[in-house]
Amino acid sequence: MTTTRPVLIVGAGPTGMTAAIELNRFGITVRLIDKLLEPVTTSRAAVVQARTLELFEQRGLADTMLKVGNKGIAASFYGQGKLLFRMEFSGIDTRYHYLLCISEAETERILRERLTRQGVAIEWGVTLTAFAQADLSGSLTATLRHSDGRLEEFEPSYLIDAEGAHSIVRSTLRMEFKGKTREEHYALGDLFIDGDLPETDLHVFSSKYGFLGLFPMGNSRFRVVASTPLSQNSKESGPGLEELQKIYDMRSHVSAKFRELGWSSWFHINSRMVNELEANRIFLGGDAAHIHSPAGAQGMNTGIQDMINLGWKLALVIQGRASATLLETYEEERLPVIRDVLANTERLTDAVGKEDRSFYDQMLSTDLRTQGATRISQISVNYTESPLSANHANPGELRAGMRMPDISLMVQNKTHSGQQDSRSARMFSLLDPSKFTLLYVNVAVPAVHAEVEANFAPWRDLIEIYQISPVDASIEHTHFTDKLGNSPSIILVRPDSYIGFIGNENSISQLVEYLTKWLTSGP
Repeated sequence: MTTTRPVLIVGAGPTGMTAAIELNRFGITVRLIDKLLEPVTTSRAAVVQARTLELFEQRGLADTMLKVGNKGIAASFYGQGKLLFRMEFSGIDTRYHYLLCISEAETERILRERLTRQGVAIEWGVTLTAFAQADLSGSLTATLRHSDGRLEEFEPSYLIDAEGAHSIVRSTLRMEFKGKTREEHYALGDLFIDGDLPETDLHVFSSKYGFLGLFPMGNSRFRVVASTPLSQNSKESGPGLEELQKIYDMRSHVSAKFRELGWSSWFHINSRMVNELEANRIFLGGDAAHIHSPAGAQGMNTGIQDMINLGWKLALVIQGRASATLLETYEEERLPVIRDVLANTERLTDAVGKEDRSFYDQMLSTDLRTQGATRISQISVNYTESPLSANHANPGELRAGMRMPDISLMVQNKTHSGQQDSRSARMFSLLDPSKFTLLYVNVAVPAVHAEVEANFAPWRDLIEIYQISPVDASIEHTHFTDKLGNSPSIILVRPDSYIGFIGNENSISQLVEYLTKWLTSGP
């Protein structure tokens, strides 16, 4: 059933703005509100991970971020007065072989500019004060308070809660925010450093005094995060330059001089998550659904990817092009990812904070360091256990639910004269984030013909079809065949670039069943 009522998005941080960008791309009307009167200029998130950059590339945002961010190609871990190991990101299967160190304020600016280009205005100074949801009809009513005190009654089609850790939606729904608050206090600051710390690396120091992390933001500017600061937390002011310098000198053997502290703050680490992400027409994402240690720089990226998972599903349901059961897969797919993020950030925080020798001994293995880099970059996030993932063949390493990598390939085209033509391309250039992509892999006959058109006619407006094969170059050819195999196969890639269906060349009927289950026929 289609609806013209807007989706209400509460919170104009990275999570909320991503939700608005995604829904608006599909032509869905949104209202994006934030209780603040204007954007913040200070923020804690300092890294955009490789997987987020891949998704942003497909939405035309990555290049802008790369111009202002600094590439951290490795993470150096120190302890006992020496470098213990260096985790390099060159081995991960992506063109983004680094962590992009960029202030969350810059990330938010880039997202706001995209919203402006898409014609979406953020409503600042508007607070969600109450809401009601009918049990039977599922209809929603929201009460909004504007900055001038005016109250507004509004009926959205759906509500997305991205308002952060102090969520009125979550508390009103009485969703448990299970977890713990760590005992340690933390200091945070943005400053400049002169010394012998390469700006190509994140620097992590373990010592008996506690943990210290330095994120290189470029041009000698670093984000400093330290546990167990020397002074007591104060609501009036953050840690000063002198204290941060003393913390560094106690925990690092590398010569460095701090200067020009631009901003600082105190914080506690909470590690909490909900056990449900939806309540009828209400969805939670970002810090409203999960908060955790900054170790590994996972939080903001996880929230952004929450909304990229939800966006296309909600849009298709609103447009009447998908079954409402598709929305259930948001929770089914994202909860395991969130649970994994919390567990891993807790382990990393414990290992680094306590100078865990077993952790450092394990990281002497090159394979384990590569696995760690792949996990941190979020390239390994997958939905293989999702009901949306269907395997009817196993031609290569990839399985339904896995991310489709950016493989070099050849695309076969049928010319007007009926001849076959081919061109080289990257996989990401074929994947449309507003549609499904059907790939005929290693198929000898042209994929787009009358029989195929008849099979997929009910969903033809939602599917782009390509016939692909490996390139001749040995390295790219091997990469293609390792991932997709040598035998004929068909692969359906979702709008969020995760694989939904894999079959062989005789699996057309199973694919039609898959599409019939999740999607509805077009006009």
